[in-house]
Amino acid sequence: MISEMLPLDLTAGCVRWICERLEFRNLTSEEEVERLAIRYLLREDPRFNSVHEFVSSVRKAIFEEPISLSCFFPDRVERDEGTLYARHAGKRVDGVAVKEMLEARRVLDSQEIVKSVLSKFFGVEGVEDGVLLRFDRKNCRYTVFVSTVRELFEDIDFHMTLAGEERHVVVLLTEKTPLPFIAFFRQYSETVRRAGVLIWVVDVERESVDPFIGYPPEKELIGRFRNPKLATKIESLWRVNVKDF
Repeated sequence: MISEMLPLDLTAGCVRWICERLEFRNLTSEEEVERLAIRYLLREDPRFNSVHEFVSSVRKAIFEEPISLSCFFPDRVERDEGTLYARHAGKRVDGVAVKEMLEARRVLDSQEIVKSVLSKFFGVEGVEDGVLLRFDRKNCRYTVFVSTVRELFEDIDFHMTLAGEERHVVVLLTEKTPLPFIAFFRQYSETVRRAGVLIWVVDVERESVDPFIGYPPEKELIGRFRNPKLATKIESLWRVNVKDF
């Protein structure tokens, strides 16, 4: 039934893309595959309106009914951290698979709290619009995608295509160290600014929002950041001496 509802070329294209990423891997997880499927839609059709069905079809193709045997992971491997899936005769220990599973789980589990935090920040309820969240304020529409710095290094070109009349915001989760943020800022800050993409950081524990690159055009919103001057501070610090940050 799911296959009848979805464009098969979109599902097949996603499976091929995931296959390329997992080419030298013997283990993966449902969380990693789900996150990759969402990022594929970001690239190909960010407003595709059957996201959950699409993710289910991709998951089924990789774990149950393969489109390609080169990307088939049918064997369950139970770990303390969660369930992994292995290729036939594949090795059963893979630190990369565990790391990817935990990272994907962190992003997936944060979606509802991020939506709640942003709804309070914008003062309007967020609406799912494909893989994006949409916040319609009186004078401005914001589209939001939740990500991590590591993902953003790979996906930034696709985010820049979404910046236009709507304000496109990439919301990043916090990291253990500021180094990934500094690396991204040094490489992409000017390009991102010119494209008009806004990049903010949500702390799910504090339920707060901070600017990283770019500010909203509405002055009312600037005062709702936990640290409104953070983006300016980051720029001045790395330009003077990154080690001080």
